[in-house]
Amino acid sequence: MPKYQAIFFEKEDGDFPAEAFINSLDDKMSAKIYRLIAMVSENGPKLREPYSRHLEDGIFELRARLGSDITRVLYFLWLDEG
Repeated sequence: MPKYQAIFFEKEDGDFPAEAFINSLDDKMSAKIYRLIAMVSENGPKLREPYSRHLEDGIFELRARLGSDITRVLYFLWLDEG
């Protein structure tokens, strides 16, 4: 069971821009990003390069490479104490 839950940002109009972006990628890159999201769900902030990189102020980026294609998706983690 994952230790962390991935929740995509939802705009007020109901759109999920990050998920739409990932789904717009070619099938192999999209699958690779979803595998990385699963890795974040298991490892949280312990996931590091080459898969994830801490940028600053709690912002991380997923880093996917497929041949000469590189895709990056920003994410952050928070603790829900509710």
